[in-house]
Amino acid sequence: MSATLFIFAENIFAMSNEVKLLPQGINDFGRIRREGYYYVDKTMYIDTIERDSSYMLIVRPRRFGKSLFLSMLEYYYDIKEKDNFDTLFSGLYVHEHPTKWRNYYQVLTLDFSQVPGETEHLEERFYTYLAKRTEYFAKKYEDMYYPGFADEIKNEKYSPLRINMIADAAKMRGYHLYLILDEYDNFTNTVWSLKGENVYKSITHGEEKVQGKF
Repeated sequence: MSATLFIFAENIFAMSNEVKLLPQGINDFGRIRREGYYYVDKTMYIDTIERDSSYMLIVRPRRFGKSLFLSMLEYYYDIKEKDNFDTLFSGLYVHEHPTKWRNYYQVLTLDFSQVPGETEHLEERFYTYLAKRTEYFAKKYEDMYYPGFADEIKNEKYSPLRINMIADAAKMRGYHLYLILDEYDNFTNTVWSLKGENVYKSITHGEEKVQGKF
C-alpha cells in the first residue's frame, strides 16, 4: 500500500514539472514567455489586424485578455525587441508566419488604468502620466534620433505637445510609430461607479469636458 502511494506521489511530482503555471494577474507578454507561464496563442490574429484596418478598437468583457493581447502586439511590433523575437515567439503561430511589419515600429503604449479615476485633479494626473510615458519613449529610442532628444522631450512642460514633437521627429526621419491605448475608458468607469451618473455626465458632457483630453 505504501509503495503504491509512493509511486502515485512520484508520478504527480513528475506531472507538476510539466504543467505550466497560469499567469494570474500578469499582463506582460514578455514576462509570461520568459518565465514559462501558460499562454494561449492568439498571434494568428496579427495578420487579420494588419489587413483589416490601421485603427482598431478591441471591445471585449472584462478579464478577457485584452491587455495581454496588446502587450503581445507591443513586443511583436517594437523595433527594439527585434533580437528577442525567437525567444518570445518561438512555438507560436506568428513565429512560423511572421508579417512584413514585424519589429518595424517605435511603440508608444498608454495604459489609462494607471491614471486614477477620481474627479479631483483628474486632468493633472493624466498629464503627469503622459509626461512619464513620453519621457520613457524618448529615452528608449534616443539612439535612433540625436543626442539630447530625451532631454528635449522632457523639457517641454506641456506633455500633450510632446506627442506632436515625437511624431514630427519620427516623420522627418522616416520612422513609423505604433500607438497602443489600453484601458481608455478606465477613468469614466471609475467615476460612474464611485460618483454616480450625474457626476459622470457633468465631467464628460459639461463645459469642461474631460473626454476630449483623453
